[in-house]
Amino acid sequence: MFSSRSLSPAFYYLFFSGEREQQQRFFKELHFISIAILTFGLVCWLVTFSLTLSRASLDHTQAALGVTGMLVGLLLTVYARSLQAIIASGSISVLFIAFGFRVLILGTEDPAFWVLPLGVMITLTTAPIFSGIAYYLGVSLGVWAIVGLGQFPVHAGRIDQHWPVLAVTISVIIGLALNIYFLVLRIHNYRSQRELATMAYKDGLTGLNNRRMFTQSARVLQRTAHTPAYFLMIDIDDFKQINDVYGHEVGDEVLKKIADIIAGLCGEHLCGRLGGEEFAIIYLGEKNAACAFAAQLVDSVEAAFVPERKVSVSIGMAEMLKETDLSHSYRRADESLYQAKKSGKNRYVLNAA
Repeated sequence: MFSSRSLSPAFYYLFFSGEREQQQRFFKELHFISIAILTFGLVCWLVTFSLTLSRASLDHTQAALGVTGMLVGLLLTVYARSLQAIIASGSISVLFIAFGFRVLILGTEDPAFWVLPLGVMITLTTAPIFSGIAYYLGVSLGVWAIVGLGQFPVHAGRIDQHWPVLAVTISVIIGLALNIYFLVLRIHNYRSQRELATMAYKDGLTGLNNRRMFTQSARVLQRTAHTPAYFLMIDIDDFKQINDVYGHEVGDEVLKKIADIIAGLCGEHLCGRLGGEEFAIIYLGEKNAACAFAAQLVDSVEAAFVPERKVSVSIGMAEMLKETDLSHSYRRADESLYQAKKSGKNRYVLNAA
């Protein structure tokens, strides 16, 4: 499948699949819709079949083949676990629905009469289930080929000879418009939800987790971590003085630069901005490794601002205990931070209590 990073916007919508998270969101939305529409198509066929069952001209072998294909496609859709699987199973089911109805109209006295209404019904009804313009366009043309093969109404020499072709063209265009509308709507809905999530859980200035997200994730880690975990509370030394002397714009740049350093060093470890000039990290590892990490962070911040200006951080550390509330670790780390400030700043202190 293709993504927005590798294709132009036109091809992105033509063969749309989206990024991994977007595919999962679309899958959840399309799974039920696809099952409902394909089930509706199967039920309609069964009802129509029951009404034409007595006709001697009905090919029961082909009818059995058609309903088997519909059932297989529907079952594949029910058990699908990805967006790509829904596209594949949906295509199979829709084409077999078209084949099944073709079998039924061939058993009527005037098959050509039913080609246009059935083709229009199938192509328009199935428009919402295909995530990608090319997939829908391919399936809809396949539907018309199956339903109309050898039975397409031709009015050669008559004044209305072009109307059947016009009906097919308009139905495909309307179905394509519906498919694009639903696709764009899902994309905009996904992006809006992602932006809301970013606003709710990410710090607007630094891009790190905000206090809410950090605290929620830290509570999960506290319960589930299988290794020792240490809470690091980080404070920029004399940050008020930086704002007063150089201005808040420079202060914001300092915050962003330190956030980048924290994010770069943390890797898979949880980090976030608690507010103001305070940051926090949950370090998963042994005591010596956590202390070495804190020392590296102190040195990295100091080195990053030379020779521009002197900027440093102080770090208070405390081991996170599973049997206590997270607020206990906050308080102990804060006490360690106070000791680091009192001892001269630009250092870390581990609360050993």
